[in-house]
Order: sequence, then C-alpha cells, then structure tokens
Amino acid sequence: MKWKISVTVALTGALLATPLLSISRSKSQNVDPGVAIANMDVRAVAASGLVEPASEARQLEATVVGRIVKLNLDEGDRVAAGDVIAEIENADLKAQLARAEATLAARNNELLRLKTGARKQEIEESKATVREAEAIAVLARSNFERQSALAERQIAAKETVEKAVADRDAAEARRALMSERLSLLTAPPRHEDVAIAQANLEAANASVDEIRAQIEKTIIRSPLDGIVLKVFRRTGETVSNLPPTPIVTVGDTSRLRVRADVDEANVAQVAIGQTVSVTADAFRGKRFRGTVARIAAQLGRKNFRSDRPEERLDTKVLEVLIDLDPDARLPIGLPVDVIFDASTAIYSQAKLSDVRMSMADLRPVVVR
Repeated sequence: MKWKISVTVALTGALLATPLLSISRSKSQNVDPGVAIANMDVRAVAASGLVEPASEARQLEATVVGRIVKLNLDEGDRVAAGDVIAEIENADLKAQLARAEATLAARNNELLRLKTGARKQEIEESKATVREAEAIAVLARSNFERQSALAERQIAAKETVEKAVADRDAAEARRALMSERLSLLTAPPRHEDVAIAQANLEAANASVDEIRAQIEKTIIRSPLDGIVLKVFRRTGETVSNLPPTPIVTVGDTSRLRVRADVDEANVAQVAIGQTVSVTADAFRGKRFRGTVARIAAQLGRKNFRSDRPEERLDTKVLEVLIDLDPDARLPIGLPVDVIFDASTAIYSQAKLSDVRMSMADLRPVVVR
C-alpha cells in the first residue's frame, strides 16, 4: 500500500502561528514529491519586518573633518547617481590643486621642449655664428702664414709671428666651439634627460591626482538614482570621520522590499520564490503581495523590535528579503507583518530534487 497523506491549508489570523506538518502512513515506501505536496497539512508562518528600498537605504557619511558649506537637496527630493548632495569646506585644497596643476603644466612643457629640440631660429643663428668663426679662422691662418714668410726673410719681428700664431689658434678654437654648439642644438635629446623629465612630469601628475582625491572626499555624491530619505546635518554644521558623521540617507523607492525576521523554529518553511502577504496597521484591510528574493545563510539576532508585550527578544532569527509587487506604495521604515504562503514554500523545496524521496525525508516539524 502506498502512503496515504491528507492535506489542508489554513492561513490563520494569528501572526505568530507556527507551521505544522501532519502525515499518516501505513507502509514504508517512497513518496513522489508531487504527491507529497498535494497531501501536506501546513499552517502559515508569520514574521515582522520593515519596509525599505529595493536598493537598500544608503547612509552617506563624512570621510573628512570640516564644516558643511553646501547642501543642495532636502528630504523627498529626487536625485540621480553622481549628483552632488553636499560639500564640505575645501578652499585650501582647491588652492593646493591650482598650484599643483601649474607645476604639472610646467613639467609637461619641459618634456615637450626637450623632445621638440631647439627652435629653427636658434639653429639658424648658430649656423651663422659657425660661418663667422670659420671666416675669422681663415683670416687668422692667412695672417699667420704671411707673418711666418716675413719672419723667414727677417722682415717681421718674432713678436708679430707669435701674435699671429695666437690669433690663429684662438680663431680655430672658436670655430670648433661654435660647431659643437650647433651640433648640440640639432642633436636628439639624451635618453637620460628624457627619463628625468618624464619622471618629473609623472610626479607632478600624481600630486594633482592626490589633491583631487582629497577634494572628492569633501563632496558627497549620490551612489544611485532615487530620493533623499533623511537629512541628518544642515549647512554650517561640522562633521567628522572619527566616527563618521551621517549626512543624508538616499534610496531607490521605485521598487520596495521588506526585510523580515523569521523565527528560528520556522526557517524550514521559508524558501526562495515563496509568495507572501504583507499587512500594516496603517493600512487596515489592505494586503500587499510579495515574493521571497533572498534568505540569509546564518541565523542572528533580531534586526528590530515590534514593541509587542509577548515578543521574545532572546530568540535567533533568519533574515529574509521580500520583493514587493510594483504597485505596492508604502513609507520607508514602516513596520509590517508578513505571512508566508507555506504551500508555495513546500512546492519550491520539492522542485529542488528530481529523485524520489523516502518517508525519512518528510520528518514532522516539532512545535515548541
């Protein structure tokens, strides 16, 4: 005889109801998952939660010490990703940036001048100087030769010949000097000089990047498209980074979700894709639908308290994130009650395996 299992699904009005699985058997045989789903007796699982943006509420904090000089948006204002929300005083940093940018420009021009070489006019001037030196050298050699010939005939004095020799040597030296200067102007730059100029340029560029990064820390930008949910500080107030001072909170409210705390005794009855009903005291008579999107991997303490007298504070909970349907419009931070559809949870769990499961896999849940 096969397993015989009776099923009834009842969603109780009590929000703290616990799941109960009732199974009757006659023989130890395997049960098809689909048959087990159709024959299970379950009750709803309830939990408390808070409404939050699907993007999560992003709290933007100060990373520097200073005074807020600009606050461009207020609570409820829409903001796009990258928009400047607030600015902390940074006039000194901007002055340092201007100086660093000037140094960077100078280092860049030095490298460019080194690679470009001398100007055409400088080269032409040097060539003219070389020609002039060559002409003087030719004249000095001619005068030396003439004086030497006269000295052999004992017509020129020895002192005159010596002066002609000195003039010739000086003219030759000047011609050689001018030629070397021309060669230096037309030669390509040395690799060492280029490397030094390049290093100076990179150091100046790094200095500019460093100061810009410091300035960016004084500018509070929105990380996403959404609205300003809360403003903690106003223009003129001082903020610090030890500990970080919260300035604003932003979030994308185009889609909402609920962060729920599921009691440890009920975690087996919650699964990804499970449908839920969400209710709130402020919206009596209304139910909002949602789907379990993410389940934490570890139990922890409660994220929030409902302030109900019967609430237990020493129990561990499993954090569950629920995506609400697009038409749900609820205030951020609103406390809500969540009722999990147990039948969809069991169906989701059964779909995880294609093998037939034995009766040992369908252990009753012990109600404490």
